[in-house]
Amino acid sequence: MISSIISTLLVLLSLFILSSVWGIIHNYEIARKIGIPVIIVPISPENPIWMLTARHVMPLLKYVPFGNGNFTRFGYVGWQFDDKYRVHQELGDAVVFSTPAKNWIYLSNADTTHELIRKERQGEFARPVELLAMLDVFGPNLSTTNGADWQRQRKCTAASFNEQSNGLVWTESLRQGQQLLAYWKKGDKNKSSTMAQDARTLTLDVLVHAAFGKSFDFYGAREKKTTSRPLSYRDALAIILENAIPILIVGPENLKRLSFIPGLARLGDAALQFKKYMSDMFDENAEKAQDGTARGNLITSLVRASVDDKLISREEVIGNIFVYNFAGHDTTAHSFAFTFILLALNPDVQDWMSEEINHVINEDQTLDAKYDAFPRLVRTLAILLETLRLYDPLLSIVKGTQTQPGYLTIGSQKIIVPPDTRIILNLQALQSHPKYWGDDSLEWKPSRWIQTRPGPEPLFDRESIIELDHGAYIPWGEGNRSCPGKKFAQVEHVAVMVAMFRDHFVAPARLEGEGEEAARERTRSTLRDTGMVLLLQILHPEKAPLEWKARA
Repeated sequence: MISSIISTLLVLLSLFILSSVWGIIHNYEIARKIGIPVIIVPISPENPIWMLTARHVMPLLKYVPFGNGNFTRFGYVGWQFDDKYRVHQELGDAVVFSTPAKNWIYLSNADTTHELIRKERQGEFARPVELLAMLDVFGPNLSTTNGADWQRQRKCTAASFNEQSNGLVWTESLRQGQQLLAYWKKGDKNKSSTMAQDARTLTLDVLVHAAFGKSFDFYGAREKKTTSRPLSYRDALAIILENAIPILIVGPENLKRLSFIPGLARLGDAALQFKKYMSDMFDENAEKAQDGTARGNLITSLVRASVDDKLISREEVIGNIFVYNFAGHDTTAHSFAFTFILLALNPDVQDWMSEEINHVINEDQTLDAKYDAFPRLVRTLAILLETLRLYDPLLSIVKGTQTQPGYLTIGSQKIIVPPDTRIILNLQALQSHPKYWGDDSLEWKPSRWIQTRPGPEPLFDRESIIELDHGAYIPWGEGNRSCPGKKFAQVEHVAVMVAMFRDHFVAPARLEGEGEEAARERTRSTLRDTGMVLLLQILHPEKAPLEWKARA
């Protein structure tokens, strides 16, 4: 019995290896005709098992003969962050990876990027929605459609992100930021940091308020208690977002059938309760839309488009609300985590930002600061822009050809992109390459975003964000597929910075027996230990507790 199982496994392994070798040979023959450098990678980046295990396996491969080759350099999800622009500096603005499944062209050229996005509008290139099909778990949505369906849903969803909703984001972010600050000031610096979990809670609370008009007071990770009572909407959504991978792979309906597996029963309950809450919120907002009492939040706009205008189905409303949460929550939370640690390591930047905040907010109480202050907080916005330049939670943007070839210009070279080819806009390379950002391109330097016009007014009133002429900065995407929540994220980040840094500063906490420089080096080491899980994130933020103090 055992021998037959082993034989079967060996046969399957042999077939997999033969299939992979044939796939690489076939794709390599196609790739070399494109006319750009080719790198062979023996495992596809789309292989789900490899996606989950590569980061753990790769360190072991350094002990085998090929351990220092292209495989260990490029063969895992997240290599772009570690490599930055190096592969493009060595081989050129476009490089094709031949894998067993497909060819992947990695691109780091601003002009070509804009050409590709323009041609996407014309239908020559498209987002490969099959890569995101799992996001349909709660209903069809913007991320998993193309063509007319995408245009219809985009029209409805984009209308949800407006100045009224941004005003809600501003006021709630100020409130949550102050509560988070008060909680962190009470923390024990000699315990593991809960900064990453708390940033997730803050972003979730802001999202829930702006999307659904529900307000919750902030509570930190050390205050959470388990309960057997039914989950609240916020708690159900938090569990879903913290366990997104099994939900996306298994699906919410199947989780209930697998409740005998430890940990999946509560996750299954959270998924089912979330869907019920969403259905109840749809009905509640549909009634309010009819009697004129609906408030201006995100779900209200979608429900109105569904009930009044018949532009979007009930299932699509629920599917898009999930994607709002999924796409907007973790990206923002990780951005906060990076920002807090970067600011702790750069006290001069904190002072630079705090001076502006106090000038703009002036004599107002922080919670009374009006949304119309946002456009004047340019230094504070520059903090986010620079953080995303080097620590973008999305390492790349994926486009591609389908059944027809595409045509691109890379510098002076024109290439034909074969059918069924992925094209990766390599954001980590594009946003850190010295040819666009100068010799200090790898330095976190928010002041690079500020320009000052001459005049008699105070310095702060003469500063503005530089409009880049090279276009090598697209953390929210560009063109039709750009993120509709771009300003939502900017307003939230700026408001939280106002709440937390107007009268306070942050520094690496010194653990028992540790000096200042040792604490800073431990924090720098924690920041360097960044990698890809579902998104780019600090892998062990608990190792870098931070200490908050009032400014003198």
